[in-house]
Amino acid sequence: MIELAFCAVAAALVGWLVRRKRQQRSAGAAAGEAVGLPCMLKWSALGSRWKAGRLLTGGAGPLAWEAAWGKRTTVLPAGLRRTGLRSPSPREAMAFNPLSRVVECESPEGDIVLIAVMPEELELVTKALESA
Repeated sequence: MIELAFCAVAAALVGWLVRRKRQQRSAGAAAGEAVGLPCMLKWSALGSRWKAGRLLTGGAGPLAWEAAWGKRTTVLPAGLRRTGLRSPSPREAMAFNPLSRVVECESPEGDIVLIAVMPEELELVTKALESA
């Protein structure tokens, strides 16, 4: 019984921390600050796999993506525009959260960039793509 109570308290704490971090990102983006939005990226320049990281938005420069491991930062193509929005395919759902949404983007050079993001962060990502 004590273990169950401990797990419930731990789950509530984790939920509170996740919600608090999401609110901080939303407030920072609304204030025009540089914000890192958690996402998965698939782009031919980085390879054929989905890579975990953060979409860096709100800065003076172009959109950039920072890898979760290695902290390598990659600048996304200039003029990137959203061409579609979809749910992940069953195969993609095994690589990342099946509740997320995939934002399909295309650059003027013809590069296709796929960004998988959770629904709570979707509005911030679309605004960042429009303003870039």
